[in-house]
Amino acid sequence: MKIGLIQPPLEDFYTTSIRNLPLGLLSIAANLAGQEVQLLDWRYGKRQRLSVPAELRAVLPFYRSDDDSPFGLYKYYQRFGMTKAEIRRLVPEDWDLFCIAAQFTTYADCVYEVIALIREKNPCAKIVVGGHHATVLPAEVLAAGADFVIQGEGEVALPALVQALSQSAVDFSHISNLVWRDANGQIRYNRRQFIADLDTLPFPDYGLRGLPPYRIADQPLAVLLTSRGCPYGCTFCGIHQTMGRRYRRRSVEGVLAEISSLYHRGYRWFDFEDDHLGGDKEWFRDLLVGISELIGEKGATFSAMNGITASSLDFEILQLMRRAGFRTLNLSLVTPHASRQRQIGRPVDTAHLLQVVELARQLGFEITVYLIIGLPGETAQETLTAIQMLADQPVLIGPSLHYLVPGTVLFTELEQQGLVPASRLQYRATYFPVETGSCSRLQAMTLLRICRLINFIKWLIGSNTNWELPTMRDELILLPEGVTAAQRRRLLGIALMRTLFKSGKLCGTRRVAKGIFAIVPEVTDQQLVEDFLNRAWSVKSNLGSASITKTLLRQQIGC
Repeated sequence: MKIGLIQPPLEDFYTTSIRNLPLGLLSIAANLAGQEVQLLDWRYGKRQRLSVPAELRAVLPFYRSDDDSPFGLYKYYQRFGMTKAEIRRLVPEDWDLFCIAAQFTTYADCVYEVIALIREKNPCAKIVVGGHHATVLPAEVLAAGADFVIQGEGEVALPALVQALSQSAVDFSHISNLVWRDANGQIRYNRRQFIADLDTLPFPDYGLRGLPPYRIADQPLAVLLTSRGCPYGCTFCGIHQTMGRRYRRRSVEGVLAEISSLYHRGYRWFDFEDDHLGGDKEWFRDLLVGISELIGEKGATFSAMNGITASSLDFEILQLMRRAGFRTLNLSLVTPHASRQRQIGRPVDTAHLLQVVELARQLGFEITVYLIIGLPGETAQETLTAIQMLADQPVLIGPSLHYLVPGTVLFTELEQQGLVPASRLQYRATYFPVETGSCSRLQAMTLLRICRLINFIKWLIGSNTNWELPTMRDELILLPEGVTAAQRRRLLGIALMRTLFKSGKLCGTRRVAKGIFAIVPEVTDQQLVEDFLNRAWSVKSNLGSASITKTLLRQQIGC
């Protein structure tokens, strides 16, 4: 059977391209031995600017394409991946089965577009869709033209479906996780089942035909998943729909064997995408020791860009991570406020997280701590306090605007309160879908800019650069000739900080001529900006021990 595994394009103001490797499709491919399988990554390597849909135009005042400021937000609405016309040309007309990944509901229109194009070019082919969106809304996906939906894990379900389709007497009722229509057109939901022993699965297929060269920092990138499921109940998280709550681990030996195999294929950067990495501390310790023994001084970089819960970490584990090849540490805080942590089910103690930060700093990690801006129920002032706290820690602040995930506890609560917008396009983080009296979109975007400002100051005091002010005249910034992009960023940032302290306004820039930039006030919540300026705060570098108070910062830039 000829099978295509499809990662569809998406349309948004932003995407994290280095995390687009479709690991789920590679894992499914490894379970289709004997079939002719090819990856069709229609998201990879291309982008095209688009007009902003009417449903998203409310955020246009915050996203200026002509802003060169280091505090600027997103610039263009884009299609990440191939155009509709390109996909139409590339749909194989003689393939038997197409399997489409549909993760985020806000991008479902692109999935449905792909389904329609396959139907147009290859009407006899069967189409199966999986991923979080398909798992939560299978009837909608079937109505959009899919023949089957796989809810949750697909490594066992899809091979069983392929076998059933190859038989003359077709019976789908025994295939776990499958949603389908019977002869009467009725939707049938088969039994949901999770894979008990993850070591029974073959390694994801990095030799898959059609696999693009995913890279990070000019290194070949491989993504690892060592466990599935999460025992915690964070109300905003949708992982339970696809992976369940029971924490299932692969064996240390199995993970090391996969790393060894990938290393010998030339991979030198390994990113763990577990939702609960290191949940078993003894298991994690054994894995890290094994990585050190396996890789040794040959050299490889390890990361966990999906984040690690601080409760899993102590000094011993952090030492072993450094020895194994971790240089960065991504910690998920979400909110530092204890009452909110309890309310949303977070397994985090802020005091412990700060202890981990200090230990990690001593070991030389570059640390990022992630916050959710606009989490329903949390006020803008509370988030500003959280930002102020992290400003004085040796970390970068990783701000994420709250977005909507159907199927979660929080989504259901917001839906019951009438706070879920009518358009699915508005579920995305770049739109900030849920405005409340606690935090408006204007306040959320202002907080996001303040995070950018603080991270710039962290970079500035940690990079041992000078604080030279560029020439400023008549609301213009005049840069000397021959400056590099990094120098331009530094000079514009310093000038805009001076403007902030002088005028009390957060501003960006607009290029008016070569080396000449106009100072442009951004659309912000002025009261929130004033509250930020009136607080006593200090900023600590994420790259060392350097720090600076607000008072000294003002003096440094001549205010």
